[in-house]
Amino acid sequence: MSQSSTAPDHHRLSSLDKTWDDDDQFLLGFASRTGSSALQIACGTGALAHELSKNGVEVVGVDRNPRKIAQAIKRTRAVTWVGADARTIRLNRRFDTVVISGNAFHAFTTDTDQVLLLETVTEHLKSGGRFAFGMQNPSARPWESWPQHERPMRVRSADGEDVAFWQDFDGPDTNGLVSMKTHYDSHGERCSLNKQRRFVPKDHLVNLFKAVDLEPAAWYGDWSGAEAAEGSPYIIVTGRKY
Repeated sequence: MSQSSTAPDHHRLSSLDKTWDDDDQFLLGFASRTGSSALQIACGTGALAHELSKNGVEVVGVDRNPRKIAQAIKRTRAVTWVGADARTIRLNRRFDTVVISGNAFHAFTTDTDQVLLLETVTEHLKSGGRFAFGMQNPSARPWESWPQHERPMRVRSADGEDVAFWQDFDGPDTNGLVSMKTHYDSHGERCSLNKQRRFVPKDHLVNLFKAVDLEPAAWYGDWSGAEAAEGSPYIIVTGRKY
């Protein structure tokens, strides 16, 4: 008689929930116009999209992680939730506003992926529609403050489990790629996953915008709206579709 075994579900531990933070507050203020429509890319478990809907915005939230979309659906039915890849999704409608959550832009690690993502923004914006997103500034070397084994970060997974995680990393290389091995521990159950994140300067974004008919209007150095500077912790941009 053969014995069956269940492989560890690494994605259960690695699908981390995002706590409400300054980026959510910034994007909430940016997109909260009663009677307008908004598309949120990388919506996660739906906290920001839910708050936008409570402010009278018609919201569609997109995320490629099925665990996070499942939790978003449990959170509220006032938002339309879509499980899809932001590089290829086409909803055949246009919105007043498109926002990309948190530091999600880092997960798009090639020029092609980044252009496809921004083409999705363009294709879903009305003429004159507004967009906003941010990322960590490579000049501030954010990877040097990532959680390490001796000082892990404690968070919750999308399924509500308490998870500690830390990262080993290498880079960045000449393209801004940081390779990392992320380790997860939840009550003694552990897994490790290899990932890459890309950190690019402002000039790189400017060139991408020219390729996809997006026009940056303002740049900020943190989520409080501070003026952007060389050593600012973030590169945050708001703008419009041509």
